[in-house]
Amino acid sequence: MNQNWLAGRFVLFVAAIALVVATLGCGQPMAILDMFLSPSSSDINQEPADTDQNSPSLDAENSGDDEPKSKAADLVKYWDKPTFAIFFTGRQHGYMEPCGCTGLSNQKGGMMRRHSSLKVLADRGWDVITIDSGDQVERFGQQGLIKLGKTFESMCQIMNYDVIGLGIGDLKVPSIDLAQTMMNANQGINPFVCANIEVVDPDLSQRFRIIEKNGKRIGITMVLGDEFLPELAGVDGITAIAAATGLTEVIPLMDAQKCDVKVLVAASSLENCRVLAKKFPGFDLLITSGSPGDPTLQAEAIETGAKTTSMVQVGVKGMYVGIVGFFEKSGTMEIKYERVPLDDRFEDSAEVKQVFIRYQDELKRLWESGQLADIQPRPHPSGHQFVGSDSCADCHEDEFQIWSEGNSGDGGPHQHATASLTNPNERSWVQRNFDPECVSCHMTGWNPQGFFPYESGFRDIKKDDALFNNGCENCHGPGSAHIDAERNKKDDEKLLSKLRDELRVTVEQARTSTCVQCHDLDNSPDYVKEGGFDKYWPEIEH
Repeated sequence: MNQNWLAGRFVLFVAAIALVVATLGCGQPMAILDMFLSPSSSDINQEPADTDQNSPSLDAENSGDDEPKSKAADLVKYWDKPTFAIFFTGRQHGYMEPCGCTGLSNQKGGMMRRHSSLKVLADRGWDVITIDSGDQVERFGQQGLIKLGKTFESMCQIMNYDVIGLGIGDLKVPSIDLAQTMMNANQGINPFVCANIEVVDPDLSQRFRIIEKNGKRIGITMVLGDEFLPELAGVDGITAIAAATGLTEVIPLMDAQKCDVKVLVAASSLENCRVLAKKFPGFDLLITSGSPGDPTLQAEAIETGAKTTSMVQVGVKGMYVGIVGFFEKSGTMEIKYERVPLDDRFEDSAEVKQVFIRYQDELKRLWESGQLADIQPRPHPSGHQFVGSDSCADCHEDEFQIWSEGNSGDGGPHQHATASLTNPNERSWVQRNFDPECVSCHMTGWNPQGFFPYESGFRDIKKDDALFNNGCENCHGPGSAHIDAERNKKDDEKLLSKLRDELRVTVEQARTSTCVQCHDLDNSPDYVKEGGFDKYWPEIEH
């Protein structure tokens, strides 16, 4: 390594320390030191950091156990009050709240935390524009439509979003249902914007919006990337044109409004967004929601010839919000950007919590009345029936004890799966035992990735107590034929051997395919990391 480089770094460090010491009498010495050390206020012209979905977030998980935990009040605390700020989100993919096995303190995201973070800025008196790039849902069907409605309700009627885009996930909802859900959420000012997509009625969404904040006019438009358009071909009620065609038509209309700042929201890949920025060089900010993984720590500067367009990313599963501050200085507008992980420093919003309770109540009503079409039972591929873990205990006493108590004796993690949906815990403010997305891994006899029950699987919380919890059969398969053959001492050794083999799961199968059905990237990210199986397996090894 170059010694001159090292010497230079050392001189800079000493100079910074001297600056801190020299300011000990100014009343804010630690604030200055924090500004020197903190990466929070990112220079928009820096090169983007390389991150992916599995990489640790430098601003969320970088502090050790002895470091003070961030507070909600720390949100962009080093910024002066901007002329206006943009608060942007997107790609929620159905995650109205954080979900998984790692505990809320280790999870990011959720509408309730999003609202709480937005209120931090509102309480400071900031002029804030709220933008969401779309893709509220990833699953389709009755539950997905209900969830879309509750999400729009939260965004339009509680958080008062200024602009909401339409992602490919939203547009796969039947167009009439999508249109009705958009109309139900609309409370006067229509926030839905897209320059190249129409849903049912051209007046249901706008091609752009002009928003005035602190004397400035901000023009905002949105496009769905061309790579998604083939998926909409022939879909009733959807009219789509190329992104560039939409922008060619819309930009002169925006320019006629004499905008001080122009913003493009593009549900498209990073490369396609760079092309759009250079083809349409008038945008100050480009918000992209088409790339996988976490948003980068810094914005990307795209040189377009006429000006520099700053590109920022949304991320996935609603785990982050982005904040872009616009600061007018000497007649020019400077920009600061920060990505914000929605971690547990942000308390659950009481207002959005009520929406989520109504969501669970709606699922319960439909479930109990037999009107929840998503959970129509289907035959298991094996043709056998689920009988419950207690039926395994007679012959597999040691294994049953491990399932019940765990190898530590403190309780098997799978044995209390149902209780975590119904009993007091960190999510005890609402029961979730009528939510198919929760039940599928917390009861016995469901398809964990399809979110539906098999014909003999759990259906009734009052009657099916034998099928409570994540039981033996969720890993080994329904045991009716095996138990019948063993109990009745059938002499057909070939049949007995066949049935035993059908239920056998090797450690390697558990490692590579069985456990990950529930312990997937979405719900159990610690498990899918390297060494995750070896960490969890000793708790239930049998």
